[in-house]
Amino acid sequence: MRFLRLVLRSFLRSKRRTVLTVLSITVSVALVAILQSILATLNAFANNPDASNRIVVRHKVSITNLLPMRHADWLRQQPEVDSVMGLQWFQGVYIDRSNFFPNFASEAEYVTSIFKEEIVDYSDAQYREFLRDRNGALVGKALADKYGWKLGDVISLKSELFPITVRLTIRCIFRSKRPADELALHFNYKLLEEGVFYMKGRVGTFFVRVHRAEDVPKLIERIDRHFHDAVEPTHSETENAFQLEFLKMMGNYSAIIQMITGAVLVAILIVTANTMAMAIRERTTEISVLRAIGFRTSQILGLLMGEGILLSVLGGGAGLGIAWLLAGMVRSYVGTFLPYLQNFHIDPGTMSLCFHATLAVGALSTFIPAYRAARRPIVDGLRGL
Repeated sequence: MRFLRLVLRSFLRSKRRTVLTVLSITVSVALVAILQSILATLNAFANNPDASNRIVVRHKVSITNLLPMRHADWLRQQPEVDSVMGLQWFQGVYIDRSNFFPNFASEAEYVTSIFKEEIVDYSDAQYREFLRDRNGALVGKALADKYGWKLGDVISLKSELFPITVRLTIRCIFRSKRPADELALHFNYKLLEEGVFYMKGRVGTFFVRVHRAEDVPKLIERIDRHFHDAVEPTHSETENAFQLEFLKMMGNYSAIIQMITGAVLVAILIVTANTMAMAIRERTTEISVLRAIGFRTSQILGLLMGEGILLSVLGGGAGLGIAWLLAGMVRSYVGTFLPYLQNFHIDPGTMSLCFHATLAVGALSTFIPAYRAARRPIVDGLRGL
């Protein structure tokens, strides 16, 4: 601590250079923190522990192919099965395409039994109204708040997949544990069946809830074996695997994010190393004078390393602060068209990782020029006097 004043004086020797370097580290760390948090959020979405006992059954050829509703009768007869629901992605547009949110035509009586972990808080009276009204809609609290919907409001959704526009009445509003789950809307599948002739008795997927998660693998194998020779063969997988297939449509997002993160860390290393090399080179004579009056090599090395680490700490701390402030903007704007990111946040693990990575980069980039300067012969440094 007795050398802290000396470190600070050296740190502020060139204020412009110091400020610019800290700003560059700040922006880089903020970018790394946001990218890593996006990756963590996407991975968490595809590894939801609440979905461990749910299976998605779809057509073996493609998710766009339809399955007959009669498949549900056999599925419900299996001893491991708790509940089965036919569900069809509707892709309805509310007013204009910028108002995107997940909306589904579902077998209304099974929605809450299938999604017990997602639909956790709702009024029984409201839910009975939803079941009673053929045109009723079940919506999440976050979605209702976003558009100002209230119970009894009538909305229209024009499908981009089917030649139909449905008029729905908000009958039930539910709450969930995760913000992203409150952005969903469900309406009665009968509306789609009645409005689109080729959807009569057909559906895109079945969601199957199993009593015990350990029974999922053997049930998946039995379902696909049973329907193997059917006209409409099935492909069954866990809900998490099903969600992962959707995420993979964006490409190998994990590799892309990690490559960008690596490039940013290398940029931080180069910027910090260049700054410290210039700062140390300018003080060659000063360092030799300090050694001549009795400073040990280890003390000189410590002073120079302290300056580099201080640079990293300031930039890293500011970057993490900015990333934390930007998290709300990511949820509000990016989460509008990518609902996966409605759960986005900068978790403590990511902040710790980024901060320690910044410290490591700062120490690494400073050590080589600092070590060379500390070991340089005193006579060579004093020639500048």
